[in-house]
Amino acid sequence: MSLWSGRRRKSLLARTAVARYVPRRPAGRGVRASASSRNPSLVTDADIPAFIPLSLLEAIRNLDTPLEDGLDELSPEIVSKRLGLSPTVAAQIERYRTGGDKAAPVRPDEAVSVFRLVGRRPDAALVFADAGRRAARYAARGAPALARVAPGGVGRRLAGRAVRRVARSAFDAELRTPPAGPELRMADPLSIKAWPAGEACGFYGSAFAELLRNLTGFEGTMRHEACAGRGDPACLWRAARAEGYE
Repeated sequence: MSLWSGRRRKSLLARTAVARYVPRRPAGRGVRASASSRNPSLVTDADIPAFIPLSLLEAIRNLDTPLEDGLDELSPEIVSKRLGLSPTVAAQIERYRTGGDKAAPVRPDEAVSVFRLVGRRPDAALVFADAGRRAARYAARGAPALARVAPGGVGRRLAGRAVRRVARSAFDAELRTPPAGPELRMADPLSIKAWPAGEACGFYGSAFAELLRNLTGFEGTMRHEACAGRGDPACLWRAARAEGYE
């Protein structure tokens, strides 16, 4: 039989896909070559993807947009009190969307200020969860869903490599795969810089669950088992599969 038959062909295609996929990380202004040029996938203090604050603002707008229940017919004075519908938020969203690649870097203090803005809302947990999912989808664009391309264990291993690369490049997170299940670790997340007690860490838990779902077919949640805001050395999220998931 030909070497190009069946599973061996799928495996080769999957290996080629993961070898070619490298997350796009444009260099930021003032970033030293010693950090970014040696490792293009490394997020530095001057290299925060624009889609992170963009996702937060889009989530605010999404939750503040009236449902089709007549609320859209309220007076402009009432609607204007919804931050997500304000001209300021609209302008910032447009800036992040049209200012170039959504992965283009923004300054850390700019991203932190958006985290702080969200954290002041009474529905902050909902906003962070929605924003995390949006950020993961932005980060995973162009990454192959290798668990569906290659069969069995080969697909899972290659998908794990893709998740590791995207987590590192987009979130500066380290993926580990112990027998208990995938876990992601962050030493200095933006969520802690913005809200030191860990109130904003739900953003990353939601993002990592969505990233695993998109690239590996994972179904479940990410438990925040360690938090720098609680005195732990770093933030750690561990995958918890949905009941009955195989």
